[in-house]
Amino acid sequence: MTDGLSTYKKFIYKDDALDLIKVLENHHIVYELKDNSSRLGSSFGGDINTNEFELKIQKEDFEKVENLEEELVKNDIENVSKDYYLFDFSDEELIEIVMKKEEWNKFDFLLAQKILKERGKEIPPSLLNVIKKQRIKDLSSQEESPKWLIYIGYFLAFVGGYLGIIIGIYLTTYQKVLPNGEKIYAYSDEDRKRGKTILYCSIISSIFWTVLRFFR
Repeated sequence: MTDGLSTYKKFIYKDDALDLIKVLENHHIVYELKDNSSRLGSSFGGDINTNEFELKIQKEDFEKVENLEEELVKNDIENVSKDYYLFDFSDEELIEIVMKKEEWNKFDFLLAQKILKERGKEIPPSLLNVIKKQRIKDLSSQEESPKWLIYIGYFLAFVGGYLGIIIGIYLTTYQKVLPNGEKIYAYSDEDRKRGKTILYCSIISSIFWTVLRFFR
């Protein structure tokens, strides 16, 4: 069963996910690797591959998988070459990596800590836990929806267009996944209500214009 899984990580290449998948299988952790890759045909100027592989796991396994993934890359951290780009980062830039770990891969996250420790600015585990909780709290705040999208949605809702339905569904249902696996609605209740209005009006408008064209 893969119902109720949350996105843990995305990969450009499938091979990049295989080592982690092997660890998940060894620890009997339920997962799904979803292929979201797409191909644009020659009508768009030739074959263009857009690769994306989405690894999904159960919410309650997020912390366990994070720890397993960190163990997986620890050996690489010890053997990293000194010309790796993070060694040129300032202390402030390295701290930002630690504070926004979801924006970086595990290798860079752990290496940033290692470099800070070597510079005499080690971040203790207790502070890492505080940073993690605060980051989740910050990311839990709802985003402001693009106002231009709402305006276009209202316009399409009355002139009749299926794109208005798509915009309405997007504003109403779009969710984001927090680093702990929790899913929340990305937009405010007010913007989601606007999305529902756009959705319903677009449906009614599309039906109206379809019936009108039929009788013409």
